[in-house]
Amino acid sequence: MKKILYTMLVALMTAFTFTSCEDVPAPYDIPNGGNGGETTTEVAEGNGTVDSPYNPLAVVQYIKSLEAGVNSSDYVYIKGIVSSTKEISAQFGNASFYISADGTTTGTQFYVYRVKGLGNKNIASDDEVKVGDEVIICAKVVNYGGNTPETVQGEGYIYALNGKTEGGTTPSTGQATGDGSKENPFNSVAANQMASKLASGEKTDKQYYIKGKVVSVKEAFSAQFGNASFYISDDGKEDNKFYVFRTLYLNNEKWTEGKTNVAVGDEVVVCGSLINYMGNTPETVQGETYLVSLKNNGGGTETPDTPDTPEVADGLTLDATNGIVTMMNTGVTEGNSIEVSVEDMNLTDDGETGTEVTTITLSDGTKIEFDGGGETYKPTYFKKYQSIRVYKNNGFTVTGKSKIAKIVFTCDGAKNVGNKTATLTFSGNTATYKNVYTETKGGGVQFRFKSVKIVYAK
Repeated sequence: MKKILYTMLVALMTAFTFTSCEDVPAPYDIPNGGNGGETTTEVAEGNGTVDSPYNPLAVVQYIKSLEAGVNSSDYVYIKGIVSSTKEISAQFGNASFYISADGTTTGTQFYVYRVKGLGNKNIASDDEVKVGDEVIICAKVVNYGGNTPETVQGEGYIYALNGKTEGGTTPSTGQATGDGSKENPFNSVAANQMASKLASGEKTDKQYYIKGKVVSVKEAFSAQFGNASFYISDDGKEDNKFYVFRTLYLNNEKWTEGKTNVAVGDEVVVCGSLINYMGNTPETVQGETYLVSLKNNGGGTETPDTPDTPEVADGLTLDATNGIVTMMNTGVTEGNSIEVSVEDMNLTDDGETGTEVTTITLSDGTKIEFDGGGETYKPTYFKKYQSIRVYKNNGFTVTGKSKIAKIVFTCDGAKNVGNKTATLTFSGNTATYKNVYTETKGGGVQFRFKSVKIVYAK
């Protein structure tokens, strides 16, 4: 009996003990995830000038006030102590590392991404920057991806390292000029601004002309690849340079031996699509860029053998770079549209030579009626290419459900955009195109399209 009473008493005391512990509050809250009970309070300091550099917290706050993914228009100064290094590379001449106010990893960490060394010169050794070094950085900054404040690659350098400076002034931000047209090309500043506004990996939906002097050549033209990569700026100096990446040569062709190569100091005009590569590198798009003119530093100017934009009928634009043919009914306001690929037109072809096509009716009732123009080769559908070929003097008439404002064809191949002597007429709800070729020999330029977009008038 005593054993039973003893056991009950022990159980009762245990239950009381657990209940009492739940009612007793902890003696203090655990700050910073349990960092020994210590708290750190950071204060944003500095205004971003050389005399009053931002500290890491201040520059992060400044960057978060910028539009995501858009480079700051001005250079700013940032001061801190290196808390960890990511890549210090003499091979590439730049350094990537983190800084904090006190050199520890417990406070705000700011990412210094691919900056040059003292005096805006290339990093010379792989141990040029070390943990514990005090630095002042001069750079443009960006909120990369909308969630990573950092310096802009290629747009910054170490102004001071452990109190040592080697000249180097705030780079000029430059003045953006040009509208990207052939008559008024972008300068390097404007090209950088246009590309930096794009989302990471996004490219422009059209090509722009860009003019400048070659600052440095990363990859000269070669017979192996036929393209070149180089930087340009207004005056041929480092400030505000823009990266021309793997551009083709004049006439939108690969470079071949015997042709003039590109060199530092050359004045060039390029035409290309722009991209914000990886969200932090404005540049031209490989395979969608070519030289329009090359004025060699040693004298002499090279221009294409033929105009890069053919002179064609009013309202007809042949983009031989992107393979786009646009038929514009001028003076008409655009409204609704329909777009369809040849692959979805339910055409049949079981042979290698293709099948003649006469009439196509789209889902909204619009008709495309083809005409051979008296030629042996008539408009033909090729299943294996999923395209329709319109040969010399062939033509077609598009009859829409209402008045047509614009027709855009995407062609099979950059240069298969038809002859510059082609004709175009709009009348009521119809648009008539004829791939006119007037020479006595040859077949001219075929018009091969893979898709069509028809925009109706409002």
